[in-house]
Amino acid sequence: MTFRFPGSLVNRALRSRLLTAQQYRATTASQRLQQTWIASSNYRQYNSSSSSSYNRSSDRDRDARRIGHVGEKHFKRRHDNRRQVQDAKTRESHDILMAIASGSLTGQYNSQLESSASKALDPEAAETEDLENDPYDYEDGESEAQENGVPEDQTSKEQDVEAEIEADSADGEVPENTNFRGPLGGMPKLTPKIINEELKWLNDPRKMADRVARILHSGNPALAAALVRAGTKQGLRCDVAWNHLLQYCMDQNHPQAAFKFYNDMKKRGRRPTPRTYTIMLKGFSSAPRSLGVAKTAASVYRSIGLPNSGVKLDIIHTNAMLTVCHRHWDMDRLWKIAGELPEEGPGAPDATTYTIILNAVQFAARRDIEKMSPDEMEKILERKAQVITEGKRIWADVIWRWKNQTLKIDNELVNGMASLLLEGGSDIDCYNVMELYKQTMGIPILQKRPTENEKTTRRRITPEQTQALEVSEATRQSQMEDVPFVDENNRPIQSLEPAVELEQDLREEVEELEIEKEEEVEEEEEEDFTELFKPVVPQSEELSFLEPNSKELTLILNACFTMTQGSEGGQAYWKHMTLEDHEYRIDPDTFTYIQYFRLLRISRSSKIAVSTMREQMVPSGQATGTAFHVALSVCRRDRRNHSVLNHANELVGLMDKALILPDIRILEGYLETIQILSSNPSTLLYLRGLDTEDSTSTKTTRLHEMGRKLQAKLRLSAIATLRPYILQLHEAMENGKPESKTRWSALQNTLSDSVAGPAAVKIMSRVRLVVDDTLKLDYKAYVSKVERKALDADSKMLKKYSDKDVIAAFKQKRVYPTIEQKEEARERIKKFQWEARNSRNQAGSN
Repeated sequence: MTFRFPGSLVNRALRSRLLTAQQYRATTASQRLQQTWIASSNYRQYNSSSSSSYNRSSDRDRDARRIGHVGEKHFKRRHDNRRQVQDAKTRESHDILMAIASGSLTGQYNSQLESSASKALDPEAAETEDLENDPYDYEDGESEAQENGVPEDQTSKEQDVEAEIEADSADGEVPENTNFRGPLGGMPKLTPKIINEELKWLNDPRKMADRVARILHSGNPALAAALVRAGTKQGLRCDVAWNHLLQYCMDQNHPQAAFKFYNDMKKRGRRPTPRTYTIMLKGFSSAPRSLGVAKTAASVYRSIGLPNSGVKLDIIHTNAMLTVCHRHWDMDRLWKIAGELPEEGPGAPDATTYTIILNAVQFAARRDIEKMSPDEMEKILERKAQVITEGKRIWADVIWRWKNQTLKIDNELVNGMASLLLEGGSDIDCYNVMELYKQTMGIPILQKRPTENEKTTRRRITPEQTQALEVSEATRQSQMEDVPFVDENNRPIQSLEPAVELEQDLREEVEELEIEKEEEVEEEEEEDFTELFKPVVPQSEELSFLEPNSKELTLILNACFTMTQGSEGGQAYWKHMTLEDHEYRIDPDTFTYIQYFRLLRISRSSKIAVSTMREQMVPSGQATGTAFHVALSVCRRDRRNHSVLNHANELVGLMDKALILPDIRILEGYLETIQILSSNPSTLLYLRGLDTEDSTSTKTTRLHEMGRKLQAKLRLSAIATLRPYILQLHEAMENGKPESKTRWSALQNTLSDSVAGPAAVKIMSRVRLVVDDTLKLDYKAYVSKVERKALDADSKMLKKYSDKDVIAAFKQKRVYPTIEQKEEARERIKKFQWEARNSRNQAGSN
């Protein structure tokens, strides 16, 4: 009698799915292996390390703030150690995948053994494999054995064993080997029984693909590769399963392993599908930068057009290949592939093709300019002019095809051209950006056209011009009266034939220079771009304007920011596109708001910055600490404005309507603004926001008393503005605790709800200095008893944050708000947004 556990996994599976014994053994075969021999924990560690980029970035920010305390060498050594550990993990996972792709399940990859096996399987494919097999220049098996401390005789024995294993390992069968004791020799092996049990229930291509996808998701590429190879050997259609395997290698950032699987698939008689080529080319574009990657991708791309490929070359494949050339800095190959595209038909370039080319041209110019010295200004300007000319040539082709309705443009293409124009940096280039958006989206030009005066530009005299001047001077001398000359021995000069011959040669060179200049002028006339951005849509009823969004407004503001006098035009664009009622009114995102504040900082428009924050950004829920920081810098630049204190106080007060805890940068920037105003007595005299009613009637002999009173009022106003946020930080530092990190909490905590501990202690100490300075005897006559009592309480509360033990306690901590603070902040923010939305609707209806 067999005893059964009533709640066991076996009984539940047998009762629910009514599986037979053979079915149950087949479905649980992979579970009994415990991830087989591939050390799946390494893959999980690699995945977790690659997916935790946010945590690493926060660590880097925290380390950057602590460099001043510990020292730069310590953190440089620490980052080097992290990089070495990460490189070691990546290299280990690469070696494992390469071993699986090569069919060698011993855990060590031998390039020589693989090349010989490849030539034996497919001689034609092996001709090009020597060139394309190793685009990353990985070391061979001998160097790896030396690094691991393996003797040469043992390495040769292992190679002999691997040669015996190759025949069976290609089908997933690995016999047990007691002689090999490599780094992965003690792990369980895949057996033919396991593979056959799996294949019994995978007779459908869809089932095979789903099963391989689940196995790869669980981190077991060895079993997945064995299933795909065995299924291909039995004649099953495993095209989708092969694609899953290739995509897995590309997602793990191991394109060389994917390329080996790709070659293995072809050697087994399976032709790549269009999706296969797309996976390979897109994966190569995300690989680490190397010219070898572009070369390998080009071989895959060229194989699509072969007669026996069975796949028709599509523009999707071309765009993927162009992306590889762009990201791997192979501009020669990019222009070669782009030049082979037909002008019409299915393979003609689309909007994505032109976008990729424009981005590649733009970033190539950036790389060239970064290599130049700042002193080489003429070369830099020449390179910028060159990239603008190349971009306009491409855009001329785009407009011509758009007019003829053979190309459908999109926002990405237009934004790519706008970004390229901004690389020029001149006023006319920025104005062309506005003409571009009028041409494609119908946005009116609200900026005055900059003046162009090419005649006044500085021109350097070239060697050709110098030679022409010498020729003209020789001609003038030859036309003078013939006067007999004598040499140093008082003998007459008999002939001037050499001079005549020289004059004739010089005239011929002048004529050649004039012909070359005429040809250059003709070329310039052919490339006249004055009407390149002329409107197109009103002339054609079939065409329509694109719909702008926040990104287009950001680029327009960037153009106004770059222009010499573009601040007024930028404000006009903002009002037109965000406040006026028309078809393409947009809701800006956070980055667009920040760019607008940077534009307002140039014109010192603190009042407009505060009104924009109060009426638009905070009610829309887009306000962040960075946006408040940039907006406050507008007030700091506008310090000569008599109302700048009121604007700064209102801006800091709005932070309570958008953030749970205050941003430390804003508090520090506000204190810096107060310090700047305090150091300018002439500004304090007319500053609004201070109680200085009796200051104007003060006699001249008591100017020092007037100054003390103004200084006292300024400090009291600053402390009153900062007091609510200091109390919030104090409560959070005393009682705040981090919440448990769950998936739901990560989705809910969209607002910035924590600040750095060292920064919080620092701002508390700085505020305490302001409080103690206000309590001095110099300002005693201008501080009331109620205010002094409140200042004493503040000083006592902040005194603890100057203690060295408290500073050390918060050195490596973050300050989190309490639960009550979070609930109050969310209610406060929702209420303010609701009131602002209602007031805007009422104003619109009126």
